[in-house]
Amino acid sequence: MNRNAPRRGASKGSPLRSIKRPQSAGKKAGAASKKQAAAKATPKPERVELPTLQLGFVRGVAPSKWAERWARAVREQPLELVPVDLHEVENARTEFDVLLERVAPGAIPAGSEAAARTRHAMHLYNETIALVVPADHELAKLGEIDLEDLSLLTLLAHPDHFAEWPEPQEWKDPSWTPRNAKATLELVATGLGGALMAQPLARHLSNKRVHAVIP
Repeated sequence: MNRNAPRRGASKGSPLRSIKRPQSAGKKAGAASKKQAAAKATPKPERVELPTLQLGFVRGVAPSKWAERWARAVREQPLELVPVDLHEVENARTEFDVLLERVAPGAIPAGSEAAARTRHAMHLYNETIALVVPADHELAKLGEIDLEDLSLLTLLAHPDHFAEWPEPQEWKDPSWTPRNAKATLELVATGLGGALMAQPLARHLSNKRVHAVIP
């Protein structure tokens, strides 16, 4: 007998391989049943419905970009945009969850002072100041103006004119003061004078046929 002859069932020079026996159908079904039972036993987390977040914003501010980003990032909580007039800002500070408001240069919103803080405020950006004049005024053709140009017209005093800006012509009777920016622009259109205001607010309320907005 040749002791070096290969064993029956194996080719010479090839390693022996172990063959895994297939799992029976009964064992597979049992494992699947255990997985299903475990899945049913694990309670699914309840969906929490968050209240609508109300975002108030003053006229001239465009909050659409914040609303779009919120819709993409926080899908489980809706966002409601609410416009706020100037005379409504004080009440809006406590009425809405978030408020985009306009303050005087260098000032901070009321209630955000460190000594007596009732809410938190964050500075977003500075708005450009614009002069609004009648569309047929001699300054209307200019692309921009400087302080010397303001001497060519009467600056109207109005609620949106901040004390840090060039001084306007005060009204002889305080009751003649326009109640809001829209009323101010109506006076400008009559040729009574010009008005300084935040450029976004001016562009939002002005009429191109009767007003010229000059930064």
